[in-house]
Amino acid sequence: MAIVFTAMAGGICLVEEQGALVFALCIVVLACSWSRLPHIITGLALGCIVALMAPDTVWIEGEHLIEGRVASLRFEHGQLRMELDGLRLDGVARRGRARLNVYQAASRDKPHVTSGLAGCRISTPAILKPPRPLGNSGEFDYERYLRSEGITITGYLKGLDPIRLVEAAPAPDFHAQNLTNHASRMLSDMARPEAEVLKAMLWGDRSHLTYAAQDLFAGLGLSHLIAISGLNIGIIVFLGYIFAYTIMRCLPRLAQTLDTPLLAKTGGLVCAVLFAAMVEPSYPTTRSVCMAVILIAALMFARRTALIDALSLSGCIILLFWPLGLFTPGFQLSFAAVLGLIVVLERMQNAATWKQFLAVPVVASAFTLPIAAYVFGFIAPLGILFNVIFVPLFSLLALPLGLMGLASTHVSEHLAGVCFAGAMDVISLILWTGERCGRLMPLPRPPAAWVYLCYLGLIVAYLGAWPHTGTDTGLRRLARPRVLGGICLALAIIPAAQSLYQNTRPLMFDFISVGQGDSILVTKGRHAVLIDAGGAREGFDTGRFVVGPHLLRRGVTRLDLAVITHSHPDHAGGMPFILDRFGAGQVWINVMNDRGFQDVTRVSTLKSIPVRAVCRGDAMSLNDMKIEVLHPQLRHEQSTGLDLNLHSVVVRIGDEHMTGLFMADAHRFGELTVIHGDGVPRADVLKAAHHGSAASCQEAFLDAVRPRLAVITCGYKNPYGMPASETLDRLHARGIEIYRSDRNGGVQIVAKHGKIAIKSKPYPAEKHCMFFGLRCM
Repeated sequence: MAIVFTAMAGGICLVEEQGALVFALCIVVLACSWSRLPHIITGLALGCIVALMAPDTVWIEGEHLIEGRVASLRFEHGQLRMELDGLRLDGVARRGRARLNVYQAASRDKPHVTSGLAGCRISTPAILKPPRPLGNSGEFDYERYLRSEGITITGYLKGLDPIRLVEAAPAPDFHAQNLTNHASRMLSDMARPEAEVLKAMLWGDRSHLTYAAQDLFAGLGLSHLIAISGLNIGIIVFLGYIFAYTIMRCLPRLAQTLDTPLLAKTGGLVCAVLFAAMVEPSYPTTRSVCMAVILIAALMFARRTALIDALSLSGCIILLFWPLGLFTPGFQLSFAAVLGLIVVLERMQNAATWKQFLAVPVVASAFTLPIAAYVFGFIAPLGILFNVIFVPLFSLLALPLGLMGLASTHVSEHLAGVCFAGAMDVISLILWTGERCGRLMPLPRPPAAWVYLCYLGLIVAYLGAWPHTGTDTGLRRLARPRVLGGICLALAIIPAAQSLYQNTRPLMFDFISVGQGDSILVTKGRHAVLIDAGGAREGFDTGRFVVGPHLLRRGVTRLDLAVITHSHPDHAGGMPFILDRFGAGQVWINVMNDRGFQDVTRVSTLKSIPVRAVCRGDAMSLNDMKIEVLHPQLRHEQSTGLDLNLHSVVVRIGDEHMTGLFMADAHRFGELTVIHGDGVPRADVLKAAHHGSAASCQEAFLDAVRPRLAVITCGYKNPYGMPASETLDRLHARGIEIYRSDRNGGVQIVAKHGKIAIKSKPYPAEKHCMFFGLRCM
């Protein structure tokens, strides 16, 4: 069964992502024998078939009439979001679900309206917008994520008023959803931050779970506790088993005539299924529950079942229904963690219980670390220790008390309140520990090949000692040490080569596409400077989701300098997260006392990062990379009465091969001030001021700077009409090469051997690389 699952994964990768195919094929080849060839062919064929049958979403754009049942309607991080199923688009049935944002400030003042729509079938005009990547290299594949969630339509509603009720929701009765709704109201009335964590633990409701609480759990390596995972299901099955077994033991006559262990196992499985009916109906949660239930059921009802075969069976069934789930971090982490637990159970059958107990978090962490490092980029250094301490507390106190409170909400609210309070006390202890001891350490993103090799080595070593697989038929004992030796050598060489490149890389200007905002990463060797980390979307932290991951992909784990040109959100919005997670040698700002810098000041004080307001004449050098401040002319202590755009920090950065001038939002008079100072600020690369507005790139300014190319950072179809046509005309008239983040995505400009290389990812063409034989002045 393990070979069928691996081959099936390879078939899906063959259709969806060829990079992962190499890993799957290596596993198949290493374990291959003539007797297993039919299993391999079956798995490959099955994987290709399910991948091809998955809905190939054709995203719709424009205003359309959409009809469907309201599956969920709730606020998530300040944004009202609606999901519909049973879709009809302009009267035509459509597969999948729709995810629509509702842009109406008054919606917050109408909770009775939003709650009354749940379960109803509605019809409403909607503005549909297909998911569009920002265009940064290696960024998160949001479109595939939506497809794995079953989302085939995305867009927004202008408000709730145009909604027409087609069919009312079914009459409420006593069922699992009512149970969670009642418990949710009780927890909300308690007005404790731990209540939102408890909702996420018990039924997967993360709508009001703050990033701060998630970070505290992540800092202890306990993120898996606030998700519906195999651990939750396993605990519920165990509690159900104990409960059913105790009842049977209290009825001796019945216990003598029936198979007590089998009935107890069945009771545990029934509890898991009932729990699955209560959790939030999301695809990741459903996949996790299915994996746990199938695995447990296979072990319960099969007389002789290898654990690896049970795990592989659950994986095959999940991929039959959700083939794209193979590429989701939740599936990968769950599968890797369970595989690690199987190693503990099989390799330590005769070991003492306390040794097995200590080995579980160590092995589970080892098996999930490569995926976590690649996907998330941050690890908790003391995560194993805190797992040993808090997982038992969670398993024996927090989750059982929470489940008891959930089950008793309709029986006794007082009893439910007592149980919930006990569970929240344990959560409070975890949060308190996270505030004082939690830490997330950034890691450079490893190459995908390194991750594949990690699991190839773990699985080869694991299968080599597996007693039930007969792997020695396909992988000879004499060959196995050589294979493992080669894998270990490659695992050492890849990061060494990556580190060597980072130490010797030339000057690079990396314009990160963040939508309607600015963020530029400047690197040379190990030195890194970040200019802004903007993003103006409400409820979306650009630093957390765009800039931070991009820094890790570039191998940056600490900044030498962070420049915040001014306090507008499209420039400074993501910087608090960056300073908190990455740190910086110092921070440059344009005004010392500005309300917009409150979060920056708070984080800088907490992290002991010096902050200074800069003006023309300030400078610093990082080896042979020189950083000069050209604007503002004076050092400002107060922002009162200042035009923050006009007084943005303008810096020039360069070395002997290339120089860049970064104008922030200092357009018109800012440009004139820059060129009328001491010396002419010549530059090869120009970051156009104010997103290419009509007042930017004035003729006198361009004639003085004489850039070879210009980069305009602006959002796709932004409402401000940027960049302005007259600005583009002035640039074209001087033969200046233009790159735009709304069309080219992220732009990387590198000085190579006296030449400038520009790498971008234009839409819809594939990424390209152009070289200009330009020697910098």
